[in-house]
Amino acid sequence: MMQSPYSLRTGIYPEIDPDRLTGSLAGKNVLITGSGRGIGREIALAMARAGANVCVTARTSSQVEETKAEIVSLGLDGKVIGIVANVLKLDDQERLVREFREQLGPVDVLVCNAGSNIFQPFHLTNATDWWDIMELNVRAPVELTRLVLPEMRERNQAVIIYTSSRAAKADLPWTTAYNCAKTSITRFAGTLQVELDQVQRIEKGVDNNISVFSIHPGEIETNLHETAFPERTKREAPYVIEHMNKIGAKRPHFEAALPAWTYLFEKK
Repeated sequence: MMQSPYSLRTGIYPEIDPDRLTGSLAGKNVLITGSGRGIGREIALAMARAGANVCVTARTSSQVEETKAEIVSLGLDGKVIGIVANVLKLDDQERLVREFREQLGPVDVLVCNAGSNIFQPFHLTNATDWWDIMELNVRAPVELTRLVLPEMRERNQAVIIYTSSRAAKADLPWTTAYNCAKTSITRFAGTLQVELDQVQRIEKGVDNNISVFSIHPGEIETNLHETAFPERTKREAPYVIEHMNKIGAKRPHFEAALPAWTYLFEKK
């Protein structure tokens, strides 16, 4: 068999390394959900290194404090705050936005990164678990956007980023809820961008300067998959775990820091 002359790069190209964008976000206020660990933590670190004022938020206090402490240890010029909140609860979302504004000011960059997934054949899922995934991956970011968008529109200056997935484009087995959720948030992002481009001109007479992105990070090494196999999957569908392990062994995995440059690069 002929060997391909090409190899897959799993590192960050020097030209777009987050460290090269130091100072590019000075004075900007960034809110990142799900930033207590994994991709969210790396995004928070990248934003902070670029000079932004960063709000770390997650529902686990210890994770929020760990990420905040790591940013503080870098000795950067930007501010860093931590707010514990469950974005599934509207009251928590409202409090999160209120405390953010009180401590940092208006939201310049919103990164909706909090999410969850389970690997389970649809016939074994229950309605609660299935819709919980839709709630966290779709309703939570949509409603958080609803809270911050009026101020963004008034200022006509902001960036909104949603963490999506290749699951939005592929019929991946065992993850029906996740696939539906990521398809939904990807379509929401695209539609919102087109809508803002029109409504800002119609209602305010200005060219829209609010950018909306959905990012598909790739196969990232985080602990999300470690908690993605419910007990029922382990008991009644062990073939799912075997299948995912085989795929994982073949597919290249990337460090959580890798997609951070994309989030950072899109904010300028």
